[in-house]
Amino acid sequence: MGNRKNINNMMTEKEIRELIYTTVLNDGMPEPLAILIVAQSRHETDDYSSHAFLKNNNCFGYKYVPGAHWQAGPGITSSEKAPYAMYTSIENSVHEICAWILRRRHDGRFPPDLATITSPIRYATLLKRCMYFGDPVENYIHGLTTYLNK
Repeated sequence: MGNRKNINNMMTEKEIRELIYTTVLNDGMPEPLAILIVAQSRHETDDYSSHAFLKNNNCFGYKYVPGAHWQAGPGITSSEKAPYAMYTSIENSVHEICAWILRRRHDGRFPPDLATITSPIRYATLLKRCMYFGDPVENYIHGLTTYLNK
């Protein structure tokens, strides 16, 4: 499974995970959080097989927001009838989540020391508190944990 090619950009799942991890670290996130963000991308994209990922380089299920810095425009329509964000690269999708986390830290909704986010429970709880996802927090924790253990 780790060697399956992504039809969108001909990268293996392992190469995609490594690209996301490296981009997260380069954006200043601590290693424990980088590992959780990779698990989040796998959860949000069903291991990089979702249409939003394959067609729009959307690693985190972001919806389109007009004028958003990293987004290239609206992409395919979600089940909620809202367009997903389209990105010109996987890296831009990763830059968006990192910028989002930094904004949440700045406004006091994430801890000042991001290195304290070391578990799926902690990360999912913070994401839920910031209304990042609509799923029950237990489902998101399970998704993160599943991909951390793969």
